[in-house]
Amino acid sequence: MSKLVALWIAASLLVLASPHSRACFYDGQFSNPFNESYPGALDVAIATQKAIKSQAMPQPKQVAGRFGLTMASWWLKTVVTTHPELAKGSYIYLVDRQLWSQVSNDENGITVHVAGPQRDAKGVRVLLLSEATLQNLVSQAITLEQARELGVVVES
Repeated sequence: MSKLVALWIAASLLVLASPHSRACFYDGQFSNPFNESYPGALDVAIATQKAIKSQAMPQPKQVAGRFGLTMASWWLKTVVTTHPELAKGSYIYLVDRQLWSQVSNDENGITVHVAGPQRDAKGVRVLLLSEATLQNLVSQAITLEQARELGVVVES
């Protein structure tokens, strides 16, 4: 009987560990930025910490909860509007907040808080960045090109 319970618990944890079944940080879920929730996410999280520590990029204040989601949504819309070169239909993933968004196929739109793409999907473009990078892009503390050079923005 105890093996069955242990197996059930292990299976439940595996289901909950799936990045597609988890809620994002703004929903009150703990988010470990060093968790490889999507290929390349760990590299972006580490690069972000290095950029902040070396003062190549300022560390902004973190905002949590519903207000944080509202702010992140505004920042994402601003980045998409100011960078129309971002691929239409591509995804943007905030690695430290586990928040997926998708750039609309129409003019400079974005849908925030969507399900991420399937890992085995072919031809899907994903822009990986952290909330700190997003805030620094919006405040113009760094450019998109500088962010790419720092490794705090990666496109797959």
